[in-house]
Amino acid sequence: MDELFIGSAICEVTTGGEIVLPRHFHETIISRSPDGRLFVGLHEESPCLVVYDRIFAAQQQWDLENRRSVFLGTNLEAHYARQRRAFGFVEHVTLAPDGMMMLAPLMRQQGRIGNAALLVATGPRFEIWDLDMVLESAPADLVALATLHLKYQVANEEHHGASLRAADPHHYTARVAQSGLRLQRAPVLRPRHDPVGGTARQQMEARPRGISSRAEKY
Repeated sequence: MDELFIGSAICEVTTGGEIVLPRHFHETIISRSPDGRLFVGLHEESPCLVVYDRIFAAQQQWDLENRRSVFLGTNLEAHYARQRRAFGFVEHVTLAPDGMMMLAPLMRQQGRIGNAALLVATGPRFEIWDLDMVLESAPADLVALATLHLKYQVANEEHHGASLRAADPHHYTARVAQSGLRLQRAPVLRPRHDPVGGTARQQMEARPRGISSRAEKY
């Protein structure tokens, strides 16, 4: 049985679109796709990006072909629209050995991903949500999930000392308050994922430059 993506995390996104994935996400990718080759596309319904491998892409094609029979004898445009969204609005990405993944400008713009993202596992793939958008208008379960991650990060920084400079004081706590959830105000640091061996920013600054999305056909 293939390994599944399980869990969630808040990760910092650099101006170049680089994200250091959580270690358990990284390990699952390598288990499912040893060469680290992935696809980044649009979610079928939700305003977020999805990341998956060739196994899921093949399953998706099989599912779409089975669903086509539903549209036979009627307007097939809905079927073709789903196919375009599933296979046309997609970028090829190769995961770096250190767990770094780069979002191409096109996909980052389509997903409206800013400088922080909420990663949510959904089994054979995972979603990438813009953190600001989640706190402002996402379903309640995602708001609660993001809030828990932010509270944990604030508590962790207060216990161990700040390792990153603060960004936009009360920026995220203000949005949580607007959502109706109770969250004690505290200086909020820039969201990021801490892989083994340091902060996301430290990992980004230490690693070689030049990772790029692979746009060639698989």
